[in-house]
Amino acid sequence: MKLQFKVKVDAPKEVIWSYYADPTKRKVWEEDLESIKFNGEVETGTTGTMKLKGMPEMDFTLINIVNNAAYWDRTDVPGMGSLIFGHDILQEGGETFIQHSVTLDKENPSEEDLNFLSGVFSDVPSSVMKIKKEVEI
Repeated sequence: MKLQFKVKVDAPKEVIWSYYADPTKRKVWEEDLESIKFNGEVETGTTGTMKLKGMPEMDFTLINIVNNAAYWDRTDVPGMGSLIFGHDILQEGGETFIQHSVTLDKENPSEEDLNFLSGVFSDVPSSVMKIKKEVEI
């Protein structure tokens, strides 16, 4: 089960990338982020922890890192399955797009799972628009 949001951005992919790879810039678009820590470099396989306001600290694993193109991580949620967060910088027809997706990796998802995923996804469009606003200045 997957939800995604995509928008055209007038900025170089290297500028956009810094908003994923630099923990200090993450707080610009991920306003409920209290802290994030990587246990190594920002590369596929690195683990880390993050703390969101009102939530317990969560472990994550970077599952697909391609500099200036893709930042994907996975967080296991007890009783729900795995949440996969995709952050892509796409080049299509000479234009640049930011696309964020949230996937619930679970067998036989239910309506309750859709409601959970929708809640997790609810701030994604505004987060993407915050990045767009920052990089197009």
